[in-house]
Order: sequence, then C-alpha cells, then structure tokens
Amino acid sequence: MFLDALSAPWETLAFCLLLLLAPVVAAPRSHRPPVWHAVALAGTLVGTLFVADPALAFLAASLSAGIHALSAWPSTRTGAVALLVSALLTVGVAAAVGADQISAAFLLSTVAVAMRAGAMPFHAGIVSLCDRAPRVQTQQLASTIALVFIHLRFVDHHDEAVALAPMIVRFGAGAAFAAALMSTVQRDLRGFFRSTTAVHGGMVIAALGAASLHNYAAALLVTVSAGLGLGGLGIMIAALEERVGIVTYSRANGRGEAFPRLAAAFALFGAASVAMPGTAGFVADDLLLHTLWMESPVGTVVVILASAMLAVSTLICYSHVFLGRPTALLAPDLIPRERVVAVALAALLLVLGFAPGLLLYPADAFLETVPTIAASPRPAGP
Repeated sequence: MFLDALSAPWETLAFCLLLLLAPVVAAPRSHRPPVWHAVALAGTLVGTLFVADPALAFLAASLSAGIHALSAWPSTRTGAVALLVSALLTVGVAAAVGADQISAAFLLSTVAVAMRAGAMPFHAGIVSLCDRAPRVQTQQLASTIALVFIHLRFVDHHDEAVALAPMIVRFGAGAAFAAALMSTVQRDLRGFFRSTTAVHGGMVIAALGAASLHNYAAALLVTVSAGLGLGGLGIMIAALEERVGIVTYSRANGRGEAFPRLAAAFALFGAASVAMPGTAGFVADDLLLHTLWMESPVGTVVVILASAMLAVSTLICYSHVFLGRPTALLAPDLIPRERVVAVALAALLLVLGFAPGLLLYPADAFLETVPTIAASPRPAGP
C-alpha cells in the first residue's frame, strides 16, 4: 500500500525543512536569518531523524539547539541561554542512552522538549524568542519537531514511561491551562503570540505523556500541527510589524481592508492553532483528547478548557488587529515571497487536516518498533 511505503523520517524532514526555510524566504534581506545557519541546521535535522544510533541522534539534536542559540544571541540573551540549556540536556540524554539509563534519558528528554516547546514553567526562553526573535523561533520549531520524533522513537518504549504518563499528562494539561489564562489578559500582538506558543507547549507535553500507550503517531501529529500553525503565525506577525510597527489592543484598527491577504493568512493560522475543522490542528486535538482520556479524564477536561480560552483570545486578537474602522496604510499587502511561504504552510495544514493518514500511518508503523536499547536486558553481573 502506498501509505505504508512512505517513510516517517522523510515526511518529518519535509515538515522541518519547510519551517526552517520559511523565514529565510519570507524575510526582507536586512532581517533574513543567515543562510549558513539554515544549511547547518538542515544537516543536523538529517542526522537527528535518520541516524540509527540514539546517542548520535540526540547529539545531532543538541547541535541544532546550539546553532539556534547563536542565531538568537544578538536579539535575546534569555532565549539563547535557554536554547543552550536545552542543548546540554539533550547531551545528557545521549550520555544516559549510551549508559543504558533509559529512565534518566526519558526524563531529561521530556524536560528538553518542554523547554523547546515553551511549556510553563520552562517557557522563559521561548517566549523571549517569540518577543524578540520570531524568525529564530520559527526555525527552532523545526528542530523541536525532530527532537520529539527521536524522543518517541528511542526513549518512550519502556515500563517507567508508562508509569509516569499520567503525571506528565496532568503536568502538560496544567501548563496549557495556565498559559491559556495568560492569553485572555494580553493587550498586544506579541503577548498573544507568546501565550499561544506556551499553550501549545503544554499540549505537546501532554501528548508526550499519552504517547506511552502506543499513541506515538498522535503525539507527532500534535507537534507537527503546532509547529506549522505557530510558524505561520510568527511569520505573519513579523510581516505585519514590519509594516505598522508594534501592534497593541488600544483600539480596533481596520487593517484587514489594507492587508486582506495578510489578514486571511493570519486568520487561517490562528484558526488552525485552535483546531478549526479541516486543518491539521482539528485532527491533532481530536486524537490528543482521545488519548488523554485514557490517561487522565481530569487532564482532558483541563485541555478542553485551555483550548476554549485560546479560541476566545484568538478572536479578540483578530478583532483588535484587523477589524474596525478602515485604516489608511501605504505599506503593501503580502509580497510574493511572503505569499509563497503562507501558501506552503497553509497547504500542509489543510492536507493533513483532510488526509491525516499521510503522516499517521507511516508514523505508526515506524515509531511502534521497539528500539534495541529499550528491549535488550542489561547483561548479568558476575
């Protein structure tokens, strides 16, 4: 069957490369991330996703975090330091895997993912990237997807991961709920982006907890859909601020008439982030809620409430930013390079929304395979 012949690592690499290249294509030359960073990061993504040795795969993931830290350093020291800490944690995962300490590797990897996804209370570095370096944040979302992939592949197939799953689910649900509460009191566009990222960070951690019951493909889809939606939002926010400056909620501005394409793209990415039917976010949330229910009914209710609050915050944000009395603006709407990126990201969100099996079937087949490090018993002592 064609779907079974698809390779999960190749598909994941395609999603990651799109997020990696999107800021390079969309940004004006003066704000464009260095091309050598993108080339180096592409190499680390290949190593992370295709190397069969788990220690080497996690070392490649740590190298990508280090490159992101170099990109972020001129704009935000907080974001750069957080990325360096996540790189050190990932090195720790590689060392733990090499020593056959799979439980330690699982915990270290979970914390590293929480830092990269922006889950509270590990969110300080990522929210700083959202605020000061949104294009670096979009690129590091690509590496976060790859990190989640190898977490699911190498360190999530053992009994202790199953035992810790309810706790991780509740932690992720609580983190998403706290961030959703923050989203309801934001008064500017960057604040909305920060809190939205933190909400999805909590959901990614909840999905990792639920993955232990053989829901690996669902966890991967949650991460991919969050990356595509947040990446698109970040690029649209950066594009809007380059035209009008920092955007606050002080009063409603009818920017939608001046920037109809930008407004439509923002609406689509925002809707995908709150699980609009027909997008990958809807399928991801549906699978997440089904898997969460098996681990923690309370956590499931908390995630539903978090999603509802985020949907309200998204509507408030859109109404303040794009609706209201028309505003006369001289800046152009989305230019061709920005349209290319918006269409590519939106197309993937819609394709995965209508045909999620393109990712789910190969991911199930690939990630269900128990790795050697988790299956082999330790050698008996003398």
